[in-house]
Amino acid sequence: MERWLWASVGLLAVVVVGLFAYTYMQPQDELPVVSATLSSCDIQQGPCTTEISGLGAVTFTIAPRPIPLVEPLSIKVETNIPAIRAVDVDFSGVDMNMGYNRFRLKPLGDGRYEGEGMLPVCVRSRMSWEAKVMLTMADTVYVAPFRFDTISRR
Repeated sequence: MERWLWASVGLLAVVVVGLFAYTYMQPQDELPVVSATLSSCDIQQGPCTTEISGLGAVTFTIAPRPIPLVEPLSIKVETNIPAIRAVDVDFSGVDMNMGYNRFRLKPLGDGRYEGEGMLPVCVRSRMSWEAKVMLTMADTVYVAPFRFDTISRR
């Protein structure tokens, strides 16, 4: 009986320590997110620029055009906003969950960032997407959204 009691106390101690460690290893401070107004520019026609109020301009480019599904995309961002820690582009379906499609861009200097990405296959022949250009700063993430449609080449 005494062994069972000590085993129970030991197991309880392990569970308490595990819960304590799990709780304190979780990110405590997520950065606040500030979104710019949705751009009305057609990214299928060429580069689009939007203004993040109080910070500066963000120009977003995708190639090739028309934007294909399940093919490599060249993604470029140019900005005059200083002190950016990271630039990511997150593609999401406007009215359909298309999973996680976020790509980190490489800094090239002088406010230029570049990378590759890919849109997943979709069962619809026409799909509406939102590309969120995410600029991570020291204390805030600024998001510049751009929308576009793709048409499947079946």
